Amino acid sequence: MRNPTHRGALRSATFLEWEASLFGACFIAFGLGALLADAVQGLVIPLILVGIVIHGWGMYRIHRRNR
Repeated sequence: MRNPTHRGALRSATFLEWEASLFGACFIAFGLGALLADAVQGLVIPLILVGIVIHGWGMYRIHRRNR
């Protein structure tokens, strides 16, 4: 039997499972942002920039792999 933590296991998720995971993570991030809004007020722009860089790198890797 294949190890479920193997990288290939993520590729076998259904679209609905992937979408549920994505939306769940978005709701968690939004909730944490609302909860910590006052504490991270001075870090908003750097956090957004770091998020853009990390997301961009991840999308680049996905598109490069799927070519």
